[in-house]
Amino acid sequence: MFSGFPYGASYSPLIFSEREWEKDLAKMQSAGMNLVRIGDVHGSWDRIEPRPGEMQLDRLDQFYISAQRFGVHILLSTGASSPPLWLARQYPDISILSSRGECYPLGASYHWACVNHTGFRLAAESYLERLANFAISHGNHFGWQISNEIGFPFMPAREQNDLGLYCYCKFCQDGFRTWLKKKYKTLEALTEAWSWSTTNFVYNAWEDISAPESTPESWSGVTRWLDWRLFMQSSFASFTGWQHAIIRKIDFDHPTSVNTFNFKGFDRFGTFMGLDQWQIAERTDHIGYDLYPGSGDKLKSRPEHNSIFLDHGRSVAKSVGGDFWAHEVESGPIGGWVMGPDHDTDEQDVLNNAIECLGHDVKLVLYMPWREWGYQPLRWGALVDLDGNPTPRFEAVMALGKTVQDQADFLMTSHVPQAEVAILESKSNAIFFRGVNQEEMLFAAQRGVYRAFWEQGLGVDFISTRNLTQEILQKYRIVCLPMFGLMSEELAFELETFVFNGGILIGFARCATLSDRGWYHHQLPIRGLQAVFGIQTVHAGNLDVKTIQFKDQSFIGNMNRDQLILNFDTEILASFSDGLPAVTLNYHGKGMGMYLATQADSGSLRPQGDLLTQVIVEISRRAGIQPMMGFIGDVPRTDGIDAHLLENGNKSMVLFSNYSPTDLSVTFWLQAGSREVDDAYQIFPNRLDLNSVKKSEVVHISLEFKAKEVKVIEINWQ
Repeated sequence: MFSGFPYGASYSPLIFSEREWEKDLAKMQSAGMNLVRIGDVHGSWDRIEPRPGEMQLDRLDQFYISAQRFGVHILLSTGASSPPLWLARQYPDISILSSRGECYPLGASYHWACVNHTGFRLAAESYLERLANFAISHGNHFGWQISNEIGFPFMPAREQNDLGLYCYCKFCQDGFRTWLKKKYKTLEALTEAWSWSTTNFVYNAWEDISAPESTPESWSGVTRWLDWRLFMQSSFASFTGWQHAIIRKIDFDHPTSVNTFNFKGFDRFGTFMGLDQWQIAERTDHIGYDLYPGSGDKLKSRPEHNSIFLDHGRSVAKSVGGDFWAHEVESGPIGGWVMGPDHDTDEQDVLNNAIECLGHDVKLVLYMPWREWGYQPLRWGALVDLDGNPTPRFEAVMALGKTVQDQADFLMTSHVPQAEVAILESKSNAIFFRGVNQEEMLFAAQRGVYRAFWEQGLGVDFISTRNLTQEILQKYRIVCLPMFGLMSEELAFELETFVFNGGILIGFARCATLSDRGWYHHQLPIRGLQAVFGIQTVHAGNLDVKTIQFKDQSFIGNMNRDQLILNFDTEILASFSDGLPAVTLNYHGKGMGMYLATQADSGSLRPQGDLLTQVIVEISRRAGIQPMMGFIGDVPRTDGIDAHLLENGNKSMVLFSNYSPTDLSVTFWLQAGSREVDDAYQIFPNRLDLNSVKKSEVVHISLEFKAKEVKVIEINWQ
């Protein structure tokens, strides 16, 4: 029976010598670790099944037994991301097939096999069934990780573009036609939907249909492209659910999970790798994100990276009622091959990574990896070195592990308070902007909106157009639409209802310009949004470097602007230097619609681009929205201290991630309402009584931080 908080690391028992197992497991136990993840990508399938039907489980069995002696449980990967070479010999057409008819090269990366290939599915099903029967025989079996960072390989291996990676094999083409038949029912409906300028084909047979081999940027059909990428996202979601179902037939008791990510440098929204995290989360028990801020030195250019990344994953997990897991948390320097690393991740960085995870409602933390690997031209920093010797990062993780296990009951049952702000995202919208080579603009828009609220101390969730309901929308005071180009009229009316019932909707230039097919709407704003924003017509215009005046301050517009004709009672909060409206506010029902007629979403990341921040301050004042907590004085979140709140019953926990390079003395405040403090303690990095003072329903606590020192405090309420 598993107890405690799931805390551990990734390990490779089929790679490391059995002589090293007990030494490593003993160190894990001393660090408060009770879980290891194994079998993720290191050839686990072909080591366990070296030839078809021949299972060799002795070493895996011995590792389970060894781990049991140290109270360590096993999260076992299905191994489906890296099939054995004998499967490629058995099915020569199993590899991903590019648009030019070239197979993805064996050995270049994992996920080289097509998930729609029937032979692959048959072999994987047989392997998984036998693996599941083995796993459930061990009392320290914890659960499952389905595949590993599911999706297409990270990079094209022969062709340096998207089309060199997408799979055009006959299994995918046949699956695409089946998917289209279900969606459109008739060829006439499909022909009408796929109409597009000079490539306006008439489809007279389903066999005439093929996946697009060019992007919309090259004047190829937009709707056809959207359907193709949506189909592939559904394929990987289906592949996840298919593995879950195989496991569940045999293993009724242990959770399944999948590890993935969002906002990667070459694939911001999963359109490249075929990822719809929202859909994948529906097919498994828990979803997890792999956190690597040091790879690419992300925090240097994007200080909000950890927070936005983890808030997105937390929101995805929350959408299906599952737990949010962190299957891989960076445990040392990484990147740059032999010339690296990208960032010299030290023990304080590792603690910041872990505190960020815990503070964002993560219910499982696994460092990646436990031990460095000697067989790569890359020193992937780990908790122990190549010879198994502890590093300072191990010492930090061990210190935190004691606190984590002491607080296990609270950490497993507490949650982040409900956010008042949500960012609405759409996979179709992201697919479109990827197809016209404008994905980075969309990424900047989402970042800009998130960061503007984050720096004001307001919690932010992400919500998806997938299965969006009023029940979901009404949880939020504010919903934002960063660079939301594609929108159906049905969605517009859902948003109109949200505003009418008291919500606040914020849109930006070019909002809802296109239908969900990628076609221009005949009237802008579209019905529903017309009432929300109080705008009669929108005309797309050029910015021409015009400034914006808002409350006696001057701001720079960004990218473009919309020229607006307003209803008589729509309020103008800010104007361009030529007098045209730049920021408008309209009261609709019990709520408000705010429109920024320039790309102030992505613009907030630029110098003199804090127009959105000032708008947020104004709209928060009018709506009476306040942060839950913060600091007195100038203590920024960017390159400063970020506070995360967990609550359950009469106890609150505040976890502070700290990126400040200097020591800081701060006064932290927390909204208490009518609650009175019983006692307050610092519980990490050491135990310390804290003095609290309550003023006007706000509790104040003085704290001393060393440079990059993380802290955890506990507040018990009367």
